[in-house]
Amino acid sequence: MRVAALSLAGLKMDPREDYIAYLSALLEESQVELAALPAYTGFLLWMKAGHLAESCGFIEGFQHFMQAANQWNEAFLQLHSDLASDNNTYLVTGTTVEEANGRFYQTAYCFDPRGEVCGRQRQTHLTREERALGLSRGDELQLMDVAGLRTGLIVGTDARHPEVGRILAIEGAELVAHVGCLIDGLETQVQPAGIWAQVQQNQFWAIEAQLGAPICDRSFRGQCAVMGPCEATPGLTGYLARAEANEPLVTAELVEADRQRIKKDYPLLRLLQPNAYVGLLPELYETDTENR
Repeated sequence: MRVAALSLAGLKMDPREDYIAYLSALLEESQVELAALPAYTGFLLWMKAGHLAESCGFIEGFQHFMQAANQWNEAFLQLHSDLASDNNTYLVTGTTVEEANGRFYQTAYCFDPRGEVCGRQRQTHLTREERALGLSRGDELQLMDVAGLRTGLIVGTDARHPEVGRILAIEGAELVAHVGCLIDGLETQVQPAGIWAQVQQNQFWAIEAQLGAPICDRSFRGQCAVMGPCEATPGLTGYLARAEANEPLVTAELVEADRQRIKKDYPLLRLLQPNAYVGLLPELYETDTENR
C-alpha cells in the first residue's frame, strides 16, 4: 500500500482552482492509495480565500475562523470529496473546526475513493491555548477501513498522549494517520516524542502530515514522515521515509507482511496487563483478545 503525507509547503493560491491543481498534481505524481493533509488545512484555505485581513494575528484569525467554520465547511468538505474521487484515493483532509450543540471541535475527516466520508475524528486532548480559544475535546476514538487496513486518525496534540495510540492499537489499528502542526522552533525538536514513539509502542504503521506553511504571524515547520516498527524499517530507524524542510510531500510503500512478521516475532500487545485497561475498554477483554 503506497501512502503520502503532505505539508502544503509552497502552496500559493488565491482562487480555489489553484489549490485543486496543486493537490491534484501531487496526488497524480505520487500515485498513492492514501494521502493525509496537515492540521489547520481548513483555516489555511479559508485565510487564503481572502476571508481574513493580512494584518490579523493567528489567535484573532482563528477566532474569526471558528465563527465562520460551519458555513465554510460545506465548501471545504465538498472540495476534498471531489479531490478524493477524481484521484481515486483515500484522502484525510487535515483539520477544520466544526460546531455542534454550541461547542467547537478540531476535526479531521477521511474521504474514500468514491468521495464519501469514511471516517471522522475530533481532537481528544487540548493545549492550554486551544482551551482558551474555546475548543472542546472529543470523547471517542474510532477506526475505519482504508484499503484493507484498520485505520485511525490522530489529531494535533493527541500525538503526545500515549493513551491515544494504545487505545487505537487495542481496538485493532494497523495504521494511523496523524494530522499535525508544529510551530517552528522548540516544538519541532521534540517531534519524535509524538507519533514515532506511539508507533514503536504499538507496532502499527503511521503517516504523519505536518503543516509547512505559515498562517498569519505564525510559522509551522514539522517534518512529514511515514513510520513503522523499527525492525521493519531501513537501519532500524523507525522511518520508511522523511521529508526535508519545505518539501511538499513524502511517500512510502507499506509492506504489511513485514509488520505482521515483527508482531509475530515480538508480540508486544500480548505482553500488556489487561486489568490496566478494563476501565477504558472493558468490552474488548470480554469478547476479543486477538489483537493483544
